Amino acid sequence: MRDLRALTPDLVDDLVGIGTCAPCTFWQTVPRNGHGDEHPPREVLAEWVGTVTSDWGPPGRVAYVDGEPAGYVMLAPARHVPRLAAFPTSPSDPATLMLLTAVTAQPYAGRGLRKVLLQSAAKDALKHQVRSLEVVAARPLAVSKHPCVLDVDVLEKVGYRVERDHPTYPRLRMDLRRVITLRDEAAAAVARALARVPGLRPVPETHPNGSSHANVTDRA
Repeated sequence: MRDLRALTPDLVDDLVGIGTCAPCTFWQTVPRNGHGDEHPPREVLAEWVGTVTSDWGPPGRVAYVDGEPAGYVMLAPARHVPRLAAFPTSPSDPATLMLLTAVTAQPYAGRGLRKVLLQSAAKDALKHQVRSLEVVAARPLAVSKHPCVLDVDVLEKVGYRVERDHPTYPRLRMDLRRVITLRDEAAAAVARALARVPGLRPVPETHPNGSSHANVTDRA
């Protein structure tokens, strides 16, 4: 069984072991004289998730396969992303909705899970009736790139286009009105991506609270 759950403070512990730095607070903090926040990363991240949820809504999704955490995606308005100030292409509008990262556990690399997470971010953005989703990404020339900064080529393959160029860290943008015009189309895109994972069949559900849930059963 496979499903996507809204990221809540109580799910932060499930991010441990996904990727190389989870739970990561790269986007949620700004180094102070070369040092990070003095509080434990899980505590910092859980507090951030709670703050964003209260102000805007759940800032992402966690993917589970057979009940085990397998990946996650994060997005939030720029006003909740302190690290953006360190990038030359940071948006000037604090309300700009930013895709932060999409990470998958190693066993699921190359199986389409990250694309599923990116599609779910677009779907969640549509629920807030925004026109676009933006992201600061890295080109190959970027030195000492943090693992949570997504690569430009990966994003361009799923519909993002350069909004403000830069040799190492351009800002990309997905026009949701053009790429995904209806919420049903977004849900269908997630279902198609899930269907391409060998041996799995997605069965999307819509709950009364508006959250999305995609169960996947074994075809065998």
